Amino acid sequence: MALDRAIVRAPSTIANVGPGFDVFGIALEEPSDRIEVRRTSEPGVRVESIVGVGAYAVTLDNTKNTAAVAASKVLSVAGADFGISMRIDKGIRPSSGMGSSGASAAGGAYAANLLLERPLDMNMLISCASFGEEASSGSRHADNAAPALMGGFTIIRSNEPMDVMRLDPPKDLGIVACLPEFAVPTREARKRVPKTVPMHDVVHQVGHASSLVAGMATGDMGLIARSLDDVIVEPARAPLVPFLKDAERAAVSAGAFASFLGGSGPCIAAFFDRREADGLVIAKAVQDFYEGHGVECFCWNTTWGAGCERVMQ
Repeated sequence: MALDRAIVRAPSTIANVGPGFDVFGIALEEPSDRIEVRRTSEPGVRVESIVGVGAYAVTLDNTKNTAAVAASKVLSVAGADFGISMRIDKGIRPSSGMGSSGASAAGGAYAANLLLERPLDMNMLISCASFGEEASSGSRHADNAAPALMGGFTIIRSNEPMDVMRLDPPKDLGIVACLPEFAVPTREARKRVPKTVPMHDVVHQVGHASSLVAGMATGDMGLIARSLDDVIVEPARAPLVPFLKDAERAAVSAGAFASFLGGSGPCIAAFFDRREADGLVIAKAVQDFYEGHGVECFCWNTTWGAGCERVMQ
């Protein structure tokens, strides 16, 4: 049954996940955004307010706001005869590499879908959310929006038509996400991606991406650990994140089995086995490293999580 009002929680995500540029993504249990929508008689989507972390950096313009663009696309595809008023509470800092715009886009699409008499299917929702991402980064990509909507670990087989698969990662997979006080705009980070790459790097990337999927599907932490190396995109983006490799080494020295650049950065993600390592120790190691270089750093000790969900009040 269609709703007149809904509040949605949209999770943070880490895109790329090592070798899977624009293909892989994983949803985090925390942090998250909240989006409230209401039906209106006036057509279109109007963003009434934005509060929370980095709200000053998010536009109220409904033609440029990622959540509004995604919601508008849902209404357009569905042929809806109503409009939406929207309030956004940001829990994910923009330009963080933790899927801030992806959460907004996914949350906007998911919330709009709750108001429809005939909701769109998941692949169509992800496609609508990718238009919101385009408003933020300048290019359509769904590697944040897909896990934000579906949860777990997602694989984008195709963008046209949208075709996304979801896997449950191992239940004991811990994730530390560290956010040093740098800003890396996604538009700038995408400019660093090389246009051509040597064939031996392509072979390396395909092999590691394939084995990462196998590791996620079978729950093989060792295989996941061996499969997270990215020789194409992370090296090109590393100059945008000072001390990146040193911070990754600090995480591994403290117990993580792998560490890599989260999305476009500056987030540094670390995977660990919760049966064998302590996420708080890993987080403190990265935090201490950055603070030793005069850079404030905030970390989340979390795990993979669910996708967008309605908040009952």
